[in-house]
Amino acid sequence: MKSTTVKLGEFIAEKIEPFEVLKPSILIKTRLTNSYFDDVCEYWIELWRKQIGIKNPDFAGITPFATHPGYRPLIMPKHELITAQRLYDSCRELFNCWKYNGNSLDNLVVMNDRDPRKGSYVTWFRDRVEADEELSNLSGIELDKMKIPGITLLEREVMEYDYFNRTNGHLDVENMTICSGSRYLCGDLPRVRWDGEKFFVHWFFTDRANAIMRSRQLFAF
Repeated sequence: MKSTTVKLGEFIAEKIEPFEVLKPSILIKTRLTNSYFDDVCEYWIELWRKQIGIKNPDFAGITPFATHPGYRPLIMPKHELITAQRLYDSCRELFNCWKYNGNSLDNLVVMNDRDPRKGSYVTWFRDRVEADEELSNLSGIELDKMKIPGITLLEREVMEYDYFNRTNGHLDVENMTICSGSRYLCGDLPRVRWDGEKFFVHWFFTDRANAIMRSRQLFAF
């Protein structure tokens, strides 16, 4: 049986493939038609299931949202396999990747403000190639003091995968994203960029600031 997405205006449900848990994953129940939300959900269902290979992602709890020009949503379904290392490996299937340590990112980056293994959620970030210029020259400690929520390493990897999938291009070609929503075991920040040849994952001190080291601010709508 083929995986099918059913769209009736009132809801979007996903039919599970054979040998998976036989229950639909209901995304929304609303009285209003929301074509933007429908289209976005179809895109993310396709990306998670068909491209990244998460066979039974759980979208329960994702509620309808409207478009916000200048911002892009990332839909993160609940699943135990959606981790920083899994997304790094998925990116590596599409383009060159490098990380400073040979160990699994799941064992190295252990503190995250959000984790889809604990539940589905939607994040909104500015829809731009370079990390937020508004957050230039701000250290991780300063961002915490200012209570500016930042992107996690996993979300930044998903953003890179999504952007490449849509444009065949890359993010942070001139600057770097410091993932202020995550921490390595030692307390340092992950930093990410495209260095011209590869997707580059390294680390950065929480108390240091630099003009090209910028977080990406999380927004709630």
